[in-house]
Amino acid sequence: MDFINKLTAFLILLLLPALALPDESTTLQTIMQGLRDNLVEIADGLLADDLELVERGATGIATHPRIPPEQVQIVARELGEEMQVFKQFDMHVHGLAMEIGDAARAGDKTAAIGKFQGMIDGCFGCHIAYKDRIANVLRAAETPGHIVRWAP
Repeated sequence: MDFINKLTAFLILLLLPALALPDESTTLQTIMQGLRDNLVEIADGLLADDLELVERGATGIATHPRIPPEQVQIVARELGEEMQVFKQFDMHVHGLAMEIGDAARAGDKTAAIGKFQGMIDGCFGCHIAYKDRIANVLRAAETPGHIVRWAP
């Protein structure tokens, strides 16, 4: 699996503070698909020296739609006291997305790359700690009584 595909998988559970409100079709899954697209924009922009693309991807991550409240409640019930740690991953990655955008606007590719690497580390940390549990509990909520497995 190439690097970008791995990064996509690690973004599956990333929750970021959001400015946009969800509509009826917004789910954690659709948000994560959008974050994947934004992550690819950042990586492509860094590789192609296109800082406008980097800024656009970082802004997309920092302003993605909110996760629907019913899904937030399911996640919070599953994580219990761990929800605060989960939220710390969220805030860390959000802050780094903002810093990537700032670096791109300032024309500082080196800083953007460093912040991007830090953001990916945050994604990996959240993924390792929470992806399977949250994916399973959200799927179980969609199909009560069905045993759910994470599909690659």
